[in-house]
Amino acid sequence: MTDRQIVVEEEILNKEEAARFLNIGIDKFLELYGVCADRQGGKTTTYKKSVILDRYDALCNR
Repeated sequence: MTDRQIVVEEEILNKEEAARFLNIGIDKFLELYGVCADRQGGKTTTYKKSVILDRYDALCNR
């Protein structure tokens, strides 16, 4: 039997949803997590929940 890797699709959020997910205001969210944005054509489009959580871990464990 071979090992199988399970791929879980990441949840994609806009900035309002992402700020709500972390229970902080949008301004504070953008200050702390703006670097997590997926940008297309210089415009912020989405945030992946897993990237936000990785950033959360980095901020809280420094």
